[in-house]
Amino acid sequence: MSTDALKIDQPLANVLLIDDRKADIELARVFLQVRDRMQFNLKVAHGAKEALEVLEQAMTQGEAVDLLLLDINMPGMDGFELLEAVRRHAGLKHVAVVMCTGSTYDQDQARAKALGAAGYMVKPASLAQLGPMLAAIPTLKLESEGEGVRLLRAA
Repeated sequence: MSTDALKIDQPLANVLLIDDRKADIELARVFLQVRDRMQFNLKVAHGAKEALEVLEQAMTQGEAVDLLLLDINMPGMDGFELLEAVRRHAGLKHVAVVMCTGSTYDQDQARAKALGAAGYMVKPASLAQLGPMLAAIPTLKLESEGEGVRLLRAA
């Protein structure tokens, strides 16, 4: 089998972007998918409770989410509470989580790390910030393609 056939067979990663602000969601999408030419399957949730519903639905449909890009400051359940819930859930605890937030507080970064986040970046999201974090996540793989990159599920 040729290497081109192998590339086609490897599925794009499913990424769930969780933020209560529509403008921040659109900015992250534009920065990552348009400006940085990063290919992945994007799902969106406008809060933590909606994110849990999306995650549950994705699991039951066999389309598990591979990466959460998670804001901290959201009404109701905040990003830390969602991260705790994900880590307690047997079917979700393996999902990689990168905090994508406006918070620059050291204590927020330390808390995210203590809760098992794979990374922490300040908005707006960018490949320059996200790339090194993704390289350290064994379930994901960045692959160059033309002028862009593909975020793939690692086999």
